[in-house]
Amino acid sequence: MKTGRTTKLLAHLYSRTLTLALATAPVAGVMLAATFATLVPGCADENDPKTWVKRLDDPAQRAAAVKRLGAFFDDTMTKSNKNRDAPEMKALLDDIVPALTKTYVSVTLDEKTRKDLIKLLADTRDPRTAPALAKAFNEYEPGSSDEDVKFAAQSVIGQATAGTLTDQSVIDALWACFSKFQASKAKSINLVTDLHDAVLAVKHPSYGPKAVEKLSAPVDPTVPAQSLDQIQFWQRTAIQIIGELKYAQGAKALVTVVLTPSKKDLRATANAALMRIPVAAEPILIAALLGTDPDLAKLSKLFEDNSSIAVIADSLSWLSRPAGKAAILNALAGADNDQNRTVLAQSLGHYPADAAVGKAFLDAYAKIPSNASIKLLNGANAHGVLTQVSAQFYSPSLVDWLVKEIVTAKGEEADEMQLYALDAAIKLMQPGQASKVNEAVNKAGTPREKEMFKLASAVMDKCKEDAMCYVNFLGQPIPSSPPTAAEGAVKAAWMAVEYGNGKVEVRNALIEKLPGITQAGAKLAVTEAIDALAPQGDAAAAEKLEKIVAADKAKGDKNLIMGDDVLVKVAARLRARALP
Repeated sequence: MKTGRTTKLLAHLYSRTLTLALATAPVAGVMLAATFATLVPGCADENDPKTWVKRLDDPAQRAAAVKRLGAFFDDTMTKSNKNRDAPEMKALLDDIVPALTKTYVSVTLDEKTRKDLIKLLADTRDPRTAPALAKAFNEYEPGSSDEDVKFAAQSVIGQATAGTLTDQSVIDALWACFSKFQASKAKSINLVTDLHDAVLAVKHPSYGPKAVEKLSAPVDPTVPAQSLDQIQFWQRTAIQIIGELKYAQGAKALVTVVLTPSKKDLRATANAALMRIPVAAEPILIAALLGTDPDLAKLSKLFEDNSSIAVIADSLSWLSRPAGKAAILNALAGADNDQNRTVLAQSLGHYPADAAVGKAFLDAYAKIPSNASIKLLNGANAHGVLTQVSAQFYSPSLVDWLVKEIVTAKGEEADEMQLYALDAAIKLMQPGQASKVNEAVNKAGTPREKEMFKLASAVMDKCKEDAMCYVNFLGQPIPSSPPTAAEGAVKAAWMAVEYGNGKVEVRNALIEKLPGITQAGAKLAVTEAIDALAPQGDAAAAEKLEKIVAADKAKGDKNLIMGDDVLVKVAARLRARALP
């Protein structure tokens, strides 16, 4: 009651005084009006963000102020169609970001208010939030500030993508947080993912040496926490950073990972990074293959049956450069066991076919017993593996050899070998060879191979020897079933290579078709065809493939993104071959 009477008295006094002042002295009246406006409750504009910014200084109103400013932000984002560059959005951020950032950095907050505040700051994607983001990263404590780091990481990703992240304190703090973060102790997979993605999005040059240092840590894969923290998080991310930065000084560290048995789960990631730095990587890989680098030679001795040769040859072959090919051919000639002989021969499929490659491949095959199984390839039959690889040479001259292997195969190993060989023969055959392949399919094929042959033959009947006809066939939609539905497109890709004769126009036409091909098998076949049609490499073609990958990422379609792995690898290989 007392408060009500006071309010009424003030209002009455304000009314009478204001009337008198305005009648006698206009300037004095304005001054008095301003004075009394601050005394009368309810005169502050509740719809003005600046009103709530002021309340950030009041502990009693701070939590409500953060909430209300968050509502202002959400409403303005909606009205501006999520355009942070819209005038009304910029005006709001100018009003609220500095004060909100100061509050997060300098005030001790309760947990809920702190989380609400860092989420709001992160959502703004404003570079002026840098002190708050750096604080969130630097003061990370597992279990208590996980969400602060998650939101800060999301903001960093957004700013890095937009090209607005320039504050070195944030860049350094992000790495500091990454370095001490333990995925094995995280309560949220989203936190792990966001922090990983943030480091890769920033990929600051200062991260290169730090990433190399991360790879030096030993790993005991039998300890679950080490496997998760070191293999799946720290070292995998470090390898990806080296690749993204194309940090040539990291080449030996990557080869060391490839040759460290306890880090075998990182080989594929390391190979992908090595492909980004082919000129620096190739001589180190060759030295590892030849045993001329003392450090790498020590690691090679940790492998049974001299199998380090096969492991390093696989990495070397992904670069698909002339010096590496010569080294592999030399190693294949001196291979001392079937496992190395098989994997070395298999690696030749990554190189453009020529007479030397073809002869070495067939010579190796002839030396390997039909019942040889390869431990490094999960016990696969050696002849089966190699007949499948033979299709990568895009040589119809291999069809007679494949048919002979199919019809003469005997014993328990025959089934596995025959199915792989039939697949290769169907891909490689030209119209004049169809009847011979058909006989082999009828003798050893399953219903699957018979349907594959039927679809492949139909494409050949239509296009004969016309490379562009095969390319145009790839514009047709591919049904989702049966499993062999894509075989017509696969065959068309193979024939485009065989009749394309390395022509640039055929290669470019295939690239133009690629964005419309979403079926995984067809996409793989067309991408490999592009690779085969560029034996000398092609940086321009690589750039086009990379743009397709970037467009698919922007769509956010996980299936498309997963299918683009081959585009990434072929693009890197095309660049590697094109380099001197």
